[in-house]
Amino acid sequence: MTVDFGVARAVSAQSFGDPGQRTFCLRILGSASQSASLWLEKEHLRVLSLAFRQVLSQVGYAKGPRAAEVREFPETAEHDFRVGSIGIGFDASSGNVVLQIGELEKGDDPVLRLQLALDLSLSLIEQLDAIISEGRPICPLCGLPIDRTGHVCIRSNGHSSDAVPGSDAAEEGS
Repeated sequence: MTVDFGVARAVSAQSFGDPGQRTFCLRILGSASQSASLWLEKEHLRVLSLAFRQVLSQVGYAKGPRAAEVREFPETAEHDFRVGSIGIGFDASSGNVVLQIGELEKGDDPVLRLQLALDLSLSLIEQLDAIISEGRPICPLCGLPIDRTGHVCIRSNGHSSDAVPGSDAAEEGS
């Protein structure tokens, strides 16, 4: 069963914890009194930001974002789950971005459907980008995060300055 939130009144992206150990959440207030806390992975945030940018670019939206603070969010959300799938589109009749969000444990069937006004979508992009930029940098070769202690890139094709553990070269350098 899909719950229709209508046009969202507010949406807020948040992260909790230190880089490398963070959790990510979208808090959404629906058109009535509905509320949702949607728990995502960092990759979800990155892809969602890109998808929103593509939709706004295709419809030619060039105005500024709306302040999107979620002030009256309840202590316990009516819907609270880990996101498994996200579908995004544009509804030309309403002029809103449409999201269909599926719960990880329930497969691919959408659990929530909501619409975001274009100015609120732009605000969400800014929030997502800020959260992403606060995290660990991403390796341009393999796409994995680079820790403070370094990164052994699987795509460096033998050109890494780090010795391979257990190899003769590693033992000779000791």
